[in-house]
Amino acid sequence: MKISGYKLMDKKQNRASVVWTPPKTRNFKINFDGASRGNPGKSGFGAIIRNEFGNLVGANYGPLGINTNNMAEMAGLLAGLEWCVARGIQDVEVEGDSQIILNGISKQTFENWKLEAVRPKIQRLCDRFNNLTLKHIYREGNLAVGWLANCGINFDGPIQLTEKEELPDGLVEILAADKVRFPKTGIG
Repeated sequence: MKISGYKLMDKKQNRASVVWTPPKTRNFKINFDGASRGNPGKSGFGAIIRNEFGNLVGANYGPLGINTNNMAEMAGLLAGLEWCVARGIQDVEVEGDSQIILNGISKQTFENWKLEAVRPKIQRLCDRFNNLTLKHIYREGNLAVGWLANCGINFDGPIQLTEKEELPDGLVEILAADKVRFPKTGIG
């Protein structure tokens, strides 16, 4: 698996100051998240792909039925990786706020059998990239995709967005704050 650069953020970092940052030049960034109302409970996933200028180039979100928060996180990661592979994107930075998922992917093993069952598919997708970096981001820097994952819970099926489509107002606000690196502390 071609995964490099996995690292955890400094735990002493002030959570309120954590913000989303754009990827390196000529890279794309996948942010992923999952939401579950109960654990297990009604769940949804989200993935947002942005370019080096912080512009949204694609997003996926939708419902997963009754599931755990960790399975919802895995679904978000899977959706983001599949979106990039389908478009021939080769250099990606992946950010998520789930250390369980990031640790399992970087170590190539999960103790949970349901997560482990999905891992080989994610590994096959990861192998399709020239460069793939995994990074942890605190929830405050991952608000846009968290917003999508929570919205996804209430839909009948998955939704895909591109930069050419009209985005939901709540998402537009969060993306604009991310682009100028304005810290936000809550959804909405």
